Amino acid sequence: MMDRIDKNKDGKIEMRELAELLLDPKESFLLLFRSQQPISSIEFMKIWRDFDTDNSGYIEVNELKSFMKHLVEKNNLGDISDEKLDDYAKMILKVFDSNNDGKLELKEMAKLLPTKENFLKQFQKRYKKIMGLSCCSQGKEIPGQRKLTRAEFEKVFVHYDTDNNGTIEGDELKGFLKDLMEHEGQQEYSMNELEKCCATLLKVCDQNNDNKIQKTELEMILRPTDCPDPQE
Repeated sequence: MMDRIDKNKDGKIEMRELAELLLDPKESFLLLFRSQQPISSIEFMKIWRDFDTDNSGYIEVNELKSFMKHLVEKNNLGDISDEKLDDYAKMILKVFDSNNDGKLELKEMAKLLPTKENFLKQFQKRYKKIMGLSCCSQGKEIPGQRKLTRAEFEKVFVHYDTDNNGTIEGDELKGFLKDLMEHEGQQEYSMNELEKCCATLLKVCDQNNDNKIQKTELEMILRPTDCPDPQE
């Protein structure tokens, strides 16, 4: 029996292997998503970019099938027919497509993929708002805003500058803004809204117009000069 269940021959029965034995194939495929290691907001945005191939701002059926096929190959689950992929895609849409439009929005895809805790959440107790200029408030002052300490700012920059090139750009910037919007209480948003927020931030802070946020430019947001320095 162990030989039949333990497909990767590591001497252990993983959740995925047990699910394949006990659950309906559609249900076990859903568990495949949940068995993945939690990903960061930046990794989530990279996945979105890779599979939203038409840049529509949605993951449509064929794109969802491509993503599921990628997961099957990544986990060495063998071949899967297009017919089965169709069935699994319909099942996932039935569970996660909350507005029944036949495709996954950003917030719906986020519920499907396990993600790490919002990195900015660690600042939540000390700072109700941490952004001096809010994309969502269109530049209006935010009541109760605070700026980060120097050490906290450095920690944030290092976290989102994943390639260590001294700038936050592309998926890094979208991942940062995704976390920031959620930190500031905006839980329901679309890819279109995230793109608009990104454009607003670049318009205000990207002083050299390179579509990247330098450390000094990010500091304008997180450590505005008109706010007193908090205690380190």
